[in-house]
Amino acid sequence: MLANTQRTTLCTAAWRSACRQAEQMDWLLLGSAGLLILLGLVFISSALDSGVGGMVLRQLVFAGIGLAAFLVAQRVDYLRLLKWSPLLYGAGLFLLLAVLFTRPINGARSWFNLYVFNLQPSELMKPLLIVTLAHYLMYRDSYKRLTGLVLPMALWFVPLGLILKQPDMGTAMVLVPCIFAMLYAAGARLRHLGLALATGACGLAMLWFTVMKDYQKRRVLAWLNPEEYRLNEAWQQWHAEIAIGSGGFFGRSFGAEGAGGASTLPERHTDFIFAVAAEQGGFAVSAFLLLLLCLLGVAALGVALRTREPAGRLIAVGVATLLCGQALINIGVATGMLPTTGVTLPFVSYGGSSLLSACLCLGLLTNVATRREVVLAREDFE
Repeated sequence: MLANTQRTTLCTAAWRSACRQAEQMDWLLLGSAGLLILLGLVFISSALDSGVGGMVLRQLVFAGIGLAAFLVAQRVDYLRLLKWSPLLYGAGLFLLLAVLFTRPINGARSWFNLYVFNLQPSELMKPLLIVTLAHYLMYRDSYKRLTGLVLPMALWFVPLGLILKQPDMGTAMVLVPCIFAMLYAAGARLRHLGLALATGACGLAMLWFTVMKDYQKRRVLAWLNPEEYRLNEAWQQWHAEIAIGSGGFFGRSFGAEGAGGASTLPERHTDFIFAVAAEQGGFAVSAFLLLLLCLLGVAALGVALRTREPAGRLIAVGVATLLCGQALINIGVATGMLPTTGVTLPFVSYGGSSLLSACLCLGLLTNVATRREVVLAREDFE
């Protein structure tokens, strides 16, 4: 009888705990991400001419792996993850360094060939870098001085340099707004951040002469003068814009091919998935896709605003900036507003590493949202 009573008490406590966590879950955040994944499966199947079943099945497997990663990132207390952040950061740097000694794929050393799928360590480095910066910044105030920006910038620049070495300009671009948003949320002075940004802009000239490959330079020139390069470097950008424009309001029938549209794009199921969505679904579907991305960003920023614990707040700001910035770059490339670069659309584009990284970020966000740490801290950002 006593054992049954204890078992009943434990079950009741577990049920109450589960209900409490369910109430604290940000269902707008989870619902937006879930719909984006489902839309991604539809667009991937529409983008591919052959092997549709296999690619969609692989993406479903990636989604299952991402769900497992989400549950791990959501269940482990983020304050415990902060204690492990130096080790996680070191592991991420090791992977970024090791991938430079692999065989090139499409001219870049960015992936480990695991036979089942290619693992891209720069994608894993995104959430690891956010957690590391949050751990460093949470209780310090040295970043309020100009000299105090040196160490957090160094923590950010080391992986950035290894990613540029691969070369992977797209991921490097995504990481840029993260450091500035997290420093600003932590309380860094705007004039100091402005000076750092101006210094970085001047450093772009050095990148042009030292780091950027010839094909990357031609992509920038093609973006500035697409007419001249429309048959080579501006070809993808040109046809992506044609695809977006040909969709009209309600789009073409799914799977229909049109001359010069998304069917001619080589990376239409990954980097140019937005062009596929706009061509097949028209303005209505692409606007719905943008709405979901906006809701995802608003929900992520809402977690940051509701969180008083400094590290959790910084993690939420970093993840919100990462996901929104990556989406803006991807859509900017597809619409011709930015030079062509390899950046996926979060939760939508095909790819195991990209979906795994996005799910880890989502897990960190819900981790912060479901844990209300009681601290004596300011309510608003300074």
